[in-house]
Amino acid sequence: MAERKFITFLSDFGYIDDFVGTCHGVIKKIAPEVEIIDITHEIQRHHILQGAVVLANTLPYMPESVILAVVDPGVGGQRKPVAIRTARGRFLVGPDNGLLSLAANRLGGAEEAVELACTAFALPHVCKTFEGRDLFSPVAAHITRGVSFEQLGSPLPVDQLEQAQLPEPVRSKDGITARVIYVDRFGNVQLNLTPDDLASIGAKQGGFLSVLHGDEGWKVPYVETFGDVAPEEILVYEDSYGKIAFSVNQGDAGRIFQIGEGNEMHFRTA
Repeated sequence: MAERKFITFLSDFGYIDDFVGTCHGVIKKIAPEVEIIDITHEIQRHHILQGAVVLANTLPYMPESVILAVVDPGVGGQRKPVAIRTARGRFLVGPDNGLLSLAANRLGGAEEAVELACTAFALPHVCKTFEGRDLFSPVAAHITRGVSFEQLGSPLPVDQLEQAQLPEPVRSKDGITARVIYVDRFGNVQLNLTPDDLASIGAKQGGFLSVLHGDEGWKVPYVETFGDVAPEEILVYEDSYGKIAFSVNQGDAGRIFQIGEGNEMHFRTA
């Protein structure tokens, strides 16, 4: 039985337009045997850090694959189109704007990179406003078919690759200030905090936290799961990716409290 080959695909394209389907078609024309796994195409438009976080978070749950990711507000500009080979032998394809960096680091770091060129492994006409279709998708497909990495473009020093900068929580005398890195479609607010960060300020699961956002503040239970509080009540918990999240049980915390990516929230023991 032939080995199954996969491309895992993430973008901010959404599903209203034809962009995702067209990229699928390009891949399948080159490599009809490849299975495409769509991680998500609902990354907030142009939100590179959110895309980088989601890509890295989902990586452990994906099969061995070529990773294709496109969140590219600088398309056609100075940022470089790249392919990366990691220390674990995995390949990532997309714009060099930090989007690929967190996933590459989880795979042992970038060992080799090339700046993609308009070669025989791209479509004949590369539109500078849709390199996801014309350059990244065909390159990802050709990699699954065994094309030599060196044929894809010019060598690029790996220390010149752009790195996504995850903000660090800031500790103070009265607690810790976190930054929102992602709000999912249910309105759950993921923060750049871990359970260890909360433990460092004396917080314990089963207790309460004082949570501040702008001029608003709440006394919030720190619990294991949504079922530990009543519907429409606020909670803080460790989410499925090991990050601390602020939520409303069966509600939308992001919308209700107007919390978005990049906002700060302060935590202290109550």
